[in-house]
This record gives sequence, C-alpha cells and structure tokens, in this order.
Amino acid sequence: MKIIAKYWKLIIALVLVIAAALSFKGYLDEEAAYKADAQRLRTFISSLESTIEENMRYIDVQDELEEASARVVASRLELYEHFPVEMKEEDQIMYVLYLEKLFGTEITFSFSTPQPITALRDGSQLMGLTLTVNYETTYQGFQDMVSYLSTDSRITSVQYATIQYDAANDKAVGQVTLLLYLIDSELMEYLPPDVKVPDTGKDNIYD
Repeated sequence: MKIIAKYWKLIIALVLVIAAALSFKGYLDEEAAYKADAQRLRTFISSLESTIEENMRYIDVQDELEEASARVVASRLELYEHFPVEMKEEDQIMYVLYLEKLFGTEITFSFSTPQPITALRDGSQLMGLTLTVNYETTYQGFQDMVSYLSTDSRITSVQYATIQYDAANDKAVGQVTLLLYLIDSELMEYLPPDVKVPDTGKDNIYD
C-alpha cells in the first residue's frame, strides 16, 4: 500500500494514458469508417449526375421512344418469322417427306434435338437442329435437291454431303448433313404441322 501511495500520481497518469490511447484508437476507427462512407456517397452521387446528364441529352426525343421501340420489336418479329420456333419429331418427318415428294428421292434419317448456338440481346436463343439424311435419287434429283436447299425460305446450311454416282443406272446415293436454324423466342408461337387425315369414307378408320 505504501508503494501505491508513493506512486499514485504515476499510476493515475498511466491509466489516463491507456484510456486516451483506447479513445484515440476508437476515433481512428470511426474516422476510417466515415471516410469510406463519404467515398461511397461521392461515387454514388457522381453516378447519378452522369445518369441525369445522359438522360438530359435525349430529353427532346423522349416522346419518340415508345414509337421507336415498337418499330424495333416489329422489325425483330419480321426477322424471327423466317425461323421456326421448334422442330419436333413430327416437324422433322414432314420436312423429310416434303423433300422426298419434291425430288422423288427415297430418304432415311434419324431424329435430332435442337441445340443452342447463341443468345440474342432480347433474351431469345438462336438454335440449331442437325438433320442427317441418306438419299437415293437420280443425278438430276441430286442437283434439284442442292438447288432447293440453297434457295429454301427455311434458313438451312449444308454441313456435309457425299455422293456416289452410278452413271450406267443414273443412280445417286449419299448422305447430306443439314443444319436447320430456329429461334426460341417469346415473340413467336409454335404451330404444329398441318397433317391432312386421308379420307377413308368411314367414321372409324379401324372398321
């Protein structure tokens, strides 16, 4: 106790120094937090000012935006209408049957599933369906098929083709791999193929 009484002033001074140090550390922490918040606010305000400035540049054409947006959507829809929305198995069958009827060819093929190619800016997807067909036709039929595929309104590209030609019998046999393009978009609606039911003269075709 005598020691404490002798050095009480020193002890009090040490306590005050420690308290001051803790207080100063707390002040530094608060100052750092304040500066960080201030910087975030300055960045946010600068961003708002840039946005306002950008918007003010187009204030004279604000009334035209709705009409212009409608024209963009209409133009996009006009483009998309050149592509089917989907090609289910029945669509693939109808497409191959059409090729057979058009060229008098005998075609066999295997079903395929559309795969994504790329995403478009409006959220739609450009899809591709690979269809490999094995054909048997005349040489003229092969030429007609190639000519048709190059001018078909359906967007299609020929990825690979083979031909074995027997000139003596005028017989062309081979394989063609087609890539058919589709658009998966909310703007478009899938329409199933129009399949005409043959007239059998009966109410029930199984009778």
